[in-house]
Amino acid sequence: MDTKNLRFRDLPHDAKNYILMHTLGSPFMIGEYALIMYMFMTGYVILQIGILFTIVNIIVALGPFIVGKLIDHALGAKITMAIIYILESIGYFVLFFAIGPYASVILLIGITIMKLETIFYPIYPTYEHYAFPENIRERAFLYHIIVPEYVQIVAFPAFGFVLSYVFPTVEAYRYLFLALSIGDLLMAVYVMRRIGEIKEATFVVKSREKKFKIPKGFASLFSIEIGLMLAESLIPAMVLAYFVLIVLKETFFVLMLLEVINSAVTILLGNFVKNKEIKSRNWLVSGVLLFVAAQSMFILAAHVNSIVPVFLAIVFLTAGNVLWFPVHRSLLYKTIPKDKRGSFFGSMSTIERTMALFIPFISALLVTVHVYLPFIVAMVLYAVCIMGYIKITKQAPQPV
Repeated sequence: MDTKNLRFRDLPHDAKNYILMHTLGSPFMIGEYALIMYMFMTGYVILQIGILFTIVNIIVALGPFIVGKLIDHALGAKITMAIIYILESIGYFVLFFAIGPYASVILLIGITIMKLETIFYPIYPTYEHYAFPENIRERAFLYHIIVPEYVQIVAFPAFGFVLSYVFPTVEAYRYLFLALSIGDLLMAVYVMRRIGEIKEATFVVKSREKKFKIPKGFASLFSIEIGLMLAESLIPAMVLAYFVLIVLKETFFVLMLLEVINSAVTILLGNFVKNKEIKSRNWLVSGVLLFVAAQSMFILAAHVNSIVPVFLAIVFLTAGNVLWFPVHRSLLYKTIPKDKRGSFFGSMSTIERTMALFIPFISALLVTVHVYLPFIVAMVLYAVCIMGYIKITKQAPQPV
């Protein structure tokens, strides 16, 4: 098969349906920003939001122990992905009622239910490994990045315009949560009807996590993964929303325009590079260098109090992700023994949740102390990851 000229329709059936699932569900990602905007509109400040999300993370950290007692057998990919959408649906339905004197408690319950879905996220990389054949994996991942953006580039500005200029009320956001709840239920139906079961792609909820051991010889790659997790988590949606809506005093529509830029760059650059020869070291290092450049643009935006550098930051972040993601994910797959992939990604998910317990509070505190701080820390972490990539690609001429 000519992988350089691989078209979307040439992908295996399971891979196409899996990517279409993410495509159909991609407009629902507006819910994360809408929730933050809703909280700002109802009087919350960034530090309070950070504390709330930290409490949620601590509660969710107990999730695997509770769910593991209820589910003592392996789950198929189809039912696991359906559970993710059902939990999100229930969470949004609860958020619809987050008004009045008990709004904070209802917000806590709704967000916690939605966050419980992260327990099941390891099914995604496990399923991708088997649905995306090795000889076309990088190209399949590029389509996985590009295709959902065709929907988001239309949906996000449309939602943003309506919520900023047509129905700019708290009530409108509550009904958006209700619509998202219904949409997630429909996505669960899609999963049950269209996602193919793959025998090897299963998920086991662990009520007791085993001690994680780094595969011998891959400490550098593991350290890079941790560094990237930390750097990205320091600039969550709530910090970006705070930066745009509160610091720069822009509208929700402008915040959604950032997603339009993200989608446009992904589509244009993704289509450009998908027929190019993938050069592992160049793509990895260049991608993370662009992440560093993006942090500098955020700092410049705060310094000059202008949204323009933020637009550039999103261009850099998106371009970096298009270059970095397919190669990094493929490198990760080739690092992990075949019989350990499911447990490895489950362990990585547990490590990520452990690390992220207090990240919302820390990132909110950093941006409260000084608006530059989360971006400076992220910049340093990305720079360290670049050095790590240079080291491992020198050791292995063909890492992917």
